[in-house]
Amino acid sequence: MKKRSVAVLSSAVLVMALLAGCGKADESAQPQTPPANQTEGSGQGNQAADANDPLAQFPKLTLPFTVDPTATLVEYKGGTMNGKEFEEFLRVINFMNPQQGGMIEAADDNALKAFAREYTATKIMAARADAGMQKESKDLAEKTFEKIKNQYLGYIGKDEAKFTKLMEGQGVTKEMVVGQMALINDSINVLKKGIDDATLKKEYDSMDKASRTVASVRHILISTEKRKPEEALKLANDLEARLKKGEDFAKLAKEFTDDPGSKENGGLYADADVTQWVPQFKDAALAQPVGQVGPPVKTDYGYHIIKVESRKEKAFDEMKEQLRAGALEKAYDAFGKNELDKLITKYNLPKVNHPAQAPATK
Repeated sequence: MKKRSVAVLSSAVLVMALLAGCGKADESAQPQTPPANQTEGSGQGNQAADANDPLAQFPKLTLPFTVDPTATLVEYKGGTMNGKEFEEFLRVINFMNPQQGGMIEAADDNALKAFAREYTATKIMAARADAGMQKESKDLAEKTFEKIKNQYLGYIGKDEAKFTKLMEGQGVTKEMVVGQMALINDSINVLKKGIDDATLKKEYDSMDKASRTVASVRHILISTEKRKPEEALKLANDLEARLKKGEDFAKLAKEFTDDPGSKENGGLYADADVTQWVPQFKDAALAQPVGQVGPPVKTDYGYHIIKVESRKEKAFDEMKEQLRAGALEKAYDAFGKNELDKLITKYNLPKVNHPAQAPATK
């Protein structure tokens, strides 16, 4: 079971940039059909009503503001950011991941400022890229566009004409998308310049065993949410006994587990970083003998019957790109904390113009 965490909403810039910079944009910068509960009542939700039209899954972003394309929205030392650039940036964000569109449409003044601040950060860093970085960034952006295009074609029936219509409907062009992605890649290439393998190896050597360990673990969760703890423990003990007598773990997991995330996989989480799990579950994944069913493990979720199927420490070469992504994130955060707000001299952002909501009745 993964750790419970508080979701923090921020711009997709860093995430996409990290993925592109690490060569993994094809894995994560993919269009996803926005769930109805994310778009209900928004411009996207209203447009997506026609379930028979695959293009309706990817409607044009409804911006929560209006602005003159030539208006200067942000002033910073060395340059400005205007309305046209900002709109293109937001539309490309939506094209790369439509789920971000719902966040943009729902943005308040503070969220809009956060988007503008992070885009300005991207522009400032990208301006520091040299010619070699720029070529690498453009090449990667071209390749990433083709991968994203293929993802869209998978949703709309491999129809090139529909893809052209989809882009027109979203108000983007290939040149616009590639240009924005290249800008993001430039900013990341600048950050990557200060992160060499020796620095990453030092970070790897300082990590504890748990942080370098991956494991494949089967478990059955008996939740205490809708049953008394003693009832959950009794059922967990009964299942442990059945498993130790040789019954099939996957079969029992599909029948009894209260964890929807692993139910259809027979309780299996494969090759997972153990640090993502709550402490008690993590400790069992690290300590239990491989191949043996352990006693019930109690967490805030309930009782878990756990079987570690495999476990290993990842070598440096296996973790290098993961470490690089973490180092890039730290470098980006440091830039934002130490430089960015000193470089930005003025914001001239439009006010959001969401439709007025009816006052609450007493």
